[in-house]
Amino acid sequence: MRAHKKPDFEYSFDLHEELDNIRRHRKRTGRVIPPRTAENVMIATWNLTNFGLQKREDPHLHLMAEIVSPFDIVAFQEVADDLTQFYRLHSFLGEGWGYFFTDIAGNNERLGFLYRKERVEATGLAAELAMRGYERSKIVIEGMEPEEGPFTGFNRNPFMAGFRCGDFEFYIVNVHLYWSNIHIRRLETKALAKWAKKRVGRSGPPNNDIILIGDFNMPHVRPGDQIYDELAGYGLSLPKHTTNLVGTNLAGDSDYDQIAFFPSRTDEDFSGRMGVFDFDNAIFKDLWARSSRRDKKRFFQYIRYYIADHRLLWAEFLR
Repeated sequence: MRAHKKPDFEYSFDLHEELDNIRRHRKRTGRVIPPRTAENVMIATWNLTNFGLQKREDPHLHLMAEIVSPFDIVAFQEVADDLTQFYRLHSFLGEGWGYFFTDIAGNNERLGFLYRKERVEATGLAAELAMRGYERSKIVIEGMEPEEGPFTGFNRNPFMAGFRCGDFEFYIVNVHLYWSNIHIRRLETKALAKWAKKRVGRSGPPNNDIILIGDFNMPHVRPGDQIYDELAGYGLSLPKHTTNLVGTNLAGDSDYDQIAFFPSRTDEDFSGRMGVFDFDNAIFKDLWARSSRRDKKRFFQYIRYYIADHRLLWAEFLR
C-alpha cells in the first residue's frame, strides 16, 4: 500500500455535528438505509484505504465507526500490518462487534470482516482461497497473448467466512482484485467465478448461498466491461444499486465495489434493496464551501486521507 499524501493544512470540525450529518444523510430520499429488523441482515463492503498507514485521528475513526454502524456484517479491504487503528475503530463500535482478518498478502494488506455478534453467528469456516498448481493451469482467457502470462495465483487471496442469521446461512468471499494490470485482474476474476460455480452445488461448505463481495476494481456494471462479463459468464448476478448518479469511488463514475451471487440460490434471499453510502456528500460541508467552485482538491485530499477514497456499498438480505 502507498499512503495518500497528508493534507498540508489544518482543519477542525465539531464531531457531534458531523455524526448528526451522517445520521441525517442515511434518511435522505435515495440514500435510505433500511433499519435492522428481525427479518433482515444488512451486509456491506468498504475499502478502508491504506488503513493503518494514513494517520487518522480519533474523531475520524469515530466518524468511520458511525458509517459502519447500521450494518450487521462489513467486509473490509486495505488494512495494513499495523492494526493499532483497526483496534481503535473497533473500540468505537463496541464489544458487541466481532472481527477476524487475514495476514498481510499482496500490496501488504489484510482483508477481513466486522460483524454484530448479537445478530450474526460465525459458523466456523474462515479460510483464504488459494488454488493448487493444476487448478491455476486451467485458468485461461481466450485470445490472451502468451506474453501476458499464465495465472500464477491471487495477488491477495480472497478471504471467505461462513455466517448464519436466522434461517439464512451463507458464505461471504471477500475480494480485492488486482488493479494495475487488466490481464491479471481478468485471470483473477475468472479463477474466482469458476471456483464459485464449482463450489455452489457441493454438499459441504462453502456451498449454496455464496456471496462474492469487495473491491473488484470494475469500472462499470454492464455488459462489455471485461470484469463484469467474466463474472456474468459463470452465472453470477451483479445487481445494480439504486443510489442514483453515485459510484463507489469518490469521483462517482466507477463501480469498483460489488456484491455478486448466483440467482438460482440467493435471489429469494436478496430483498432487492442495495445502495452506496456517499458519506463525502454529508460531512465537512464547511470545508467544501471554503474550496473554490472550480477547485475542490483540498476537500477530496482531506476525505481521501482521513476517511477513505471508496464509498461503502450495502445490500439487504432476508433471513
